[in-house]
Amino acid sequence: MDRVPSDQACAPLDRQSARVLLVGYGNSSRRDDGVAEHILRRLFERLGLDPEGLMMDDDVEQRPGLGAKLVHQLAPELAELAAQYDIVVFIDAHVPGMDWEPVEWQVIEPTVEGGMSGHHLKPGVILSLSDTLYGQRPEAYMLSVLGHNFDFGETLTAETSELADQAVERLLRLVGACGLASGE
Repeated sequence: MDRVPSDQACAPLDRQSARVLLVGYGNSSRRDDGVAEHILRRLFERLGLDPEGLMMDDDVEQRPGLGAKLVHQLAPELAELAAQYDIVVFIDAHVPGMDWEPVEWQVIEPTVEGGMSGHHLKPGVILSLSDTLYGQRPEAYMLSVLGHNFDFGETLTAETSELADQAVERLLRLVGACGLASGE
């Protein structure tokens, strides 16, 4: 998978009309597996948005052109939402031993896999469904943070919390490059 700096993600798009969707997923009751929620909450605070807006299913877009959604796991229904945006960033945790950076940023391409409606749906499948069902193929990226503890609990480990702050900085560069850092 290609690694592209997050602040260059909007480069080929019209910065005035680029729409960005952030999809955080993971189990917030399994410590570091819930890092996506922590990242999005911290990002919202930095952008002056209400982090409680992340919990509203009916209002994904907190600022014109900037949407965010938290889910326990990826599901085919996300394809319709993804089709409404130019850029989609999937945010999750990863386990040690994957040969990834502690804060990994990757380009995601559409993929077709057997069992596409199962428990372990991948971001590339969401893109493939978006393209097939809605004729839209947004640019997509994975932002993944190294998890250190996946036991029961809702707090992050100190190591993962520090990496979450780095992930927030990457997302701030992205929304800034797309002209979405302020509510104007």
